[in-house]
Amino acid sequence: MKTYSLLLVLVLPFFNLSAQNATTTVEDALIGDHMFGVQFIWDGYGTAEISRNEEGALVIKGEQCSSNKEEYVLLEGEINVIDDKNFTITGHLKLFTEGCCGLLDRDVSYTFRKTGSRKYWRLKERNDLCDQYTCAYYMDIFE
Repeated sequence: MKTYSLLLVLVLPFFNLSAQNATTTVEDALIGDHMFGVQFIWDGYGTAEISRNEEGALVIKGEQCSSNKEEYVLLEGEINVIDDKNFTITGHLKLFTEGCCGLLDRDVSYTFRKTGSRKYWRLKERNDLCDQYTCAYYMDIFE
């Protein structure tokens, strides 16, 4: 019994350090400029900049606008990495599309997930943007 306890005391800090290093590596890989947007703004994707703020937290500022600037999506917030395929954004979303659900202006906590060999993270809670039977928004952040 004492051998197992000693082993846990020696090995457990190693696993915590490995998990922290893996999260930091994923965070570092996210930093930079990315294509960003929703499918119902037809004039092309916008950009999202991921960086670290003064406190060292990972933050995002994303924007996509139609060519006439009437339709748009703005997303700002703090990123929390879950693992190499998932992260959450807690912040503020402002979105307007004329042909779909109109104006959304709210504080959000959204999960973005990369599945399979996709080169982008897709909003998991997409039905929160608009009813799936109306629009079924896809919001993506590309690698």
